Amino acid sequence: MKKASKLLALLISCLLLVSLLGACGGKTGKTEENTGINDQVTNNEVTEKASEETKAPEKVKLRYFTPSPTDKLEYDASIAVWNSKYPHIEVECVVVTGDDLFGKIRTAIAGGEQVDVVQMEGDGFRDKASKLYYKLNEFIEEDGMDYLKEFGGYAKATMVGDDIYGIAKYISPACVYVNLEYLNKAGISLPDENTWTFDDYFDMIKQLTIRDAQGNIEVYGGMHWQFGFTNGMGPITDMACLNGWDIVTEDGKPNIYNPVLKNVIEKYMNAMFVDKTMPTLADINANKLVALFDFCKGKIATIIGATNSALFFDVWKTQGYLTEEKDAKDELKILKLPRFDESSPQNQTTTAVYSYALAATTKHPREAYEFLKWHCTEGLIEGAKVAHRVPAWTGADKDRLINDWRYYTDNDGNLVEGKDRRELYLKVLDQSVTPLFFNHRDKYSYSSMFLDELAKELSIVFAGEKDVDKALSDAQKACEAIYLKENRK
Repeated sequence: MKKASKLLALLISCLLLVSLLGACGGKTGKTEENTGINDQVTNNEVTEKASEETKAPEKVKLRYFTPSPTDKLEYDASIAVWNSKYPHIEVECVVVTGDDLFGKIRTAIAGGEQVDVVQMEGDGFRDKASKLYYKLNEFIEEDGMDYLKEFGGYAKATMVGDDIYGIAKYISPACVYVNLEYLNKAGISLPDENTWTFDDYFDMIKQLTIRDAQGNIEVYGGMHWQFGFTNGMGPITDMACLNGWDIVTEDGKPNIYNPVLKNVIEKYMNAMFVDKTMPTLADINANKLVALFDFCKGKIATIIGATNSALFFDVWKTQGYLTEEKDAKDELKILKLPRFDESSPQNQTTTAVYSYALAATTKHPREAYEFLKWHCTEGLIEGAKVAHRVPAWTGADKDRLINDWRYYTDNDGNLVEGKDRRELYLKVLDQSVTPLFFNHRDKYSYSSMFLDELAKELSIVFAGEKDVDKALSDAQKACEAIYLKENRK
């Protein structure tokens, strides 16, 4: 009996031991072990994801090509701000020197040299846009940017149809500068700049021209700042543009023997040779006249110029063109460009637009686009103390520009603060004026040959060796021959 009891006790003890061992090695233990593995996997995934998100972007080096030394000054003044925002994108500025500057940039792109960002060529880029420049529409759409709203009418200077090949950066709209000293002496009030016409302007400069007792000109009533540089070509074609003229018609034919163009040339001829209120090319060359400088000196009462020139009055004081006494009188004012005639819309102007683009061959289009966008907006603002430029960007900080434009480099190379010209600078920044561009010439590469023919004939006209009608007729015939030859190819 005792033996049976011992066996029963032993059996119970074994069963209890098995039960305990089963509890230690059963499903609960396996669940805890699996949970530990899953937690480790989840933690690893989170760590890897966080690592990817915090991983520094790949470093990229861009090369920015420009023919402008002023671009380099602006770059030097602003690049530190860019580097602080985009430390992974290094930008090298390459200034192209010598002759045929844009030709050298084209050669660099075609030759496979690393070129990422470039200053765009002028109006003639459109026939080769897709070969030279990277189309930006996709990037601009991703940014949600309304390019035409952000850059106003100046945006069209970088577009071919709806395709955007660059970003407009700074502008040089035409205007009229007047010296109030001469208007006051002649008893002339400032004209209504919103309604006056070119006939009003040419009448005004007749009254402003001053002659000595012998009839010699002491003060010319007016001058176009480009006349001496372009042998009259720039002033003539710009004024005709205000009435919708272009050297080529919509279907590519020459448009030189045209009443609008003839009317403009005759206005200038009358001012130079009949009324003698503007200097002729011979006068300009003989007296070494420079419109902007001689206007500041008081030798010319008004000039057709560009608004951005007003940003350099302090510089011209250091160079002796504008005296402290004259500058203190605040008599140099800006007026909007006159309308072509009374039927023309108000608030229109011709302008140069300076734009920048991505090279078509860039290997880093996204990074290059980020720099391009910054360069044409914030970069211009950051460099405004050393590069006085009027922005195309409508979002520019006007107060900062007005303040920073006061600074200039003196004759000792020091950056110094100049005169407060807030009223004048607000006129410079007026974006209510609509820019006009030639409508058709960029669609036809041979239009440049038409311009050459017109320039040749104008030089003969302004030398007094051919009348206007004959010159335009001859240029038209020469261009018709060019048109036929080009369209036989």
